[in-house]
Amino acid sequence: MKKTSPTRSILAIILGLTVAAGCASGADDSKTGGNDTSKTGSSALSTVNGHVTAQGSGKANLGFAGSAALDLAKTVTISALGATGQLTALVETTLDASGAFSAKLPIDAKLLIVQALDASGNIVGSSILEAATKIAGQVTFATPISTESSIEAKTLIDIVSSLTGAISANGSLDANIAATLRSLIDGNLAASISTAISAGADATAIVHALAKATVVASHTQALALTNGGAKLDANAFADLEAKAALTLNGILDAKVSANAAANAAAQFSADLDAALKAAASGSLSAEVAALAHAATNLTFRTALEASLAGIPLTQGIAFASLKSAATVEATQITNAIADILKGGDPLKAALDATAKLTASITAATNLNDIAKARTDFATAITGSVSGGVGSLVATLTGNVQATLDGLLNTSSLLNGTLDGQLKAALDAVAKLDLDHLLSGGLDATLQNVIDAFTNFAHGLDLKIPELTALGATLDQAKAITGLVTIVQGALKNTIPMIGR
Repeated sequence: MKKTSPTRSILAIILGLTVAAGCASGADDSKTGGNDTSKTGSSALSTVNGHVTAQGSGKANLGFAGSAALDLAKTVTISALGATGQLTALVETTLDASGAFSAKLPIDAKLLIVQALDASGNIVGSSILEAATKIAGQVTFATPISTESSIEAKTLIDIVSSLTGAISANGSLDANIAATLRSLIDGNLAASISTAISAGADATAIVHALAKATVVASHTQALALTNGGAKLDANAFADLEAKAALTLNGILDAKVSANAAANAAAQFSADLDAALKAAASGSLSAEVAALAHAATNLTFRTALEASLAGIPLTQGIAFASLKSAATVEATQITNAIADILKGGDPLKAALDATAKLTASITAATNLNDIAKARTDFATAITGSVSGGVGSLVATLTGNVQATLDGLLNTSSLLNGTLDGQLKAALDAVAKLDLDHLLSGGLDATLQNVIDAFTNFAHGLDLKIPELTALGATLDQAKAITGLVTIVQGALKNTIPMIGR
């Protein structure tokens, strides 16, 4: 038996094992400080619980919560976010000594902003509340107010108020934008933003840069999914996204450990993926989902860097946004690979590789660290282009192995082409008038990013007939090409950006 190159193992095993598989046929209202004043006059009310934290390094006097928030915050106002960014207060309540609150809201109220106020009525911090419950008397949880949640809430308000037309009439895009915000803005990015603001950077300008980047990312995702043939039920997707967010809120409201919070955030990304899949009703493949995520993360980073270019003292935010996007994408890649491999030893080996990828990204301190993490991951999954024969692939013909070699050679060439096309497409995104996104040819520009990924995937699909002609089943061939598409096409955030 010929020896196996360790870097070839997972891709080789998937071919071998799929051949074998083919042969087998409530919260407590007593914690509130009281004085809940409903402004609705409706008896059909649900309950929302939440609390203010001291988490983050933001400045409370600028509305970014942080260490002083618990001492300063006295009351909470929950408001509906209107179509032009206006806030309409629905309820006001006081905080108890621990910073907790409980309030009554109209059932099924959507896209709410929770604001903690000091004794003078100044905003100390804020958070997004995606929706109230749909049943009277049920309890839901608001996102705990922190520096991270305050940045997210301020950004969402800026999107709705300043980027006219960026939201849809039925609110489905609102929910998608809120979910995009919460997945891409993590504690690390929030800390970087806080550092810049503390050094004197313009907080309003930074929030507006985040708003523009989020709208670009949200449009990219929608365009990529449509191009990939996904037929989404927008209302179902919005409901599922809100449910995922409220589940995350409930975990965070329990004041869990940092590790538990990180796990909850990873689960939130997985839940968003599941929401996409469910809303698509079988029309969304794992490859399309993975490449849509890659395109979304790339355009977010590109638009953010372009918008921050003229703002002094913001240099560290760009890397923090890259690291945040790469962390989310590692979770998304894991989900996509699991969807393709289903189970067995290949999946276990792949999950080991994605766990190492996530750990490496978390520990990364510069761009080279993330680039190395991506390279190591790709090598672990698909192997090097040169190398020996997989032990289980050796049970098949040499011609199938030769085709596998050909696939990897093809993917290497296509990957180089993809990088070049993405550089040109992303440069065009960076040159957009980001303050007039919807009137400035946004989707036409983003289409070039999507096309680059589509061409890459199509080039690999052309290898399917070769694999099937030499002994692989159609499902096996699709699994292999799909795996290579995901691994090589994702994590493109390390592509150097072209300057404006």
